[in-house]
Amino acid sequence: MNPIEEAAWASDVEKCVQCGKCTAGCPSGRQSRLRTRALVQMAYQGYDVTDLKELWDCTTCYNCAERCPKGVNTVDAIIKLRNLAVRRGNFPKVHLNAIENLYNTGNGFPLSPEVAKIRSIIGLNKEPYDVSTDEEELSKVKKLMDITGFLKLVRGADP
Repeated sequence: MNPIEEAAWASDVEKCVQCGKCTAGCPSGRQSRLRTRALVQMAYQGYDVTDLKELWDCTTCYNCAERCPKGVNTVDAIIKLRNLAVRRGNFPKVHLNAIENLYNTGNGFPLSPEVAKIRSIIGLNKEPYDVSTDEEELSKVKKLMDITGFLKLVRGADP
């Protein structure tokens, strides 16, 4: 069994009865071409899905797993397939930007200056509380990313 098939097998995909409840309940599937059932079935059949954009559309909300009457956990398979995709050099640039922002500032998705101004006007902090407001926590995040080599791994992937 190749690594792609192993990732799909880990989700108990062989129990799938093709009812479609996972796809029907997928919030990302309503906004993209993501069809979790089809993606995991393709992997189970040995197709290389690690370069498909849809692999990264999953929000890992677990709606599919919760709705499945047979206990198939497509999210776990998608996470394993993503890990394999990164090791193979497939990682979306938009995610890389968020990770680099998190590493450098503690905020993966910094607010625009306009939003910061509005927050200030209505009496909120310009920046919501997150890792970026706590230098000690930010240093822990950086250390973890450095120890694991995560940034090096995703920077080496093709965006």
